Amino acid sequence: MPVKTTEIELNDGTKVKVRQASGLEKLPFESILAKAFRKHRTFGIDQQKWTEEQQEQFLSELDNLGGGMDSQIAALVPPCILSEEIDVNMLTADELREIYLYVKGGTDEDGEPPLDSSGE
Repeated sequence: MPVKTTEIELNDGTKVKVRQASGLEKLPFESILAKAFRKHRTFGIDQQKWTEEQQEQFLSELDNLGGGMDSQIAALVPPCILSEEIDVNMLTADELREIYLYVKGGTDEDGEPPLDSSGE
């Protein structure tokens, strides 16, 4: 199944055509996520039952391994913006996060589940 595309409206009304990241693009981050889960498996399988401290430790580990949200945005968003006239460096943090949610597949009911597990 091919990756999906959509248009996202920026704060100034400009529409940006974006695509979801491919499995190949997400693979390094999925590997990092799996590595972090293995390292923290003593916390239990259900992340919803983890304490706030355990959540923080896990997210810190993701960051240390290079799989935090900022790393994912930097790696996944630029190649997934299909509108050539858009300068990714001029996007606001909110716009980047909105695009990122679509790129990783977490905003569409029949899209893929979110890549990260931070709940953001």
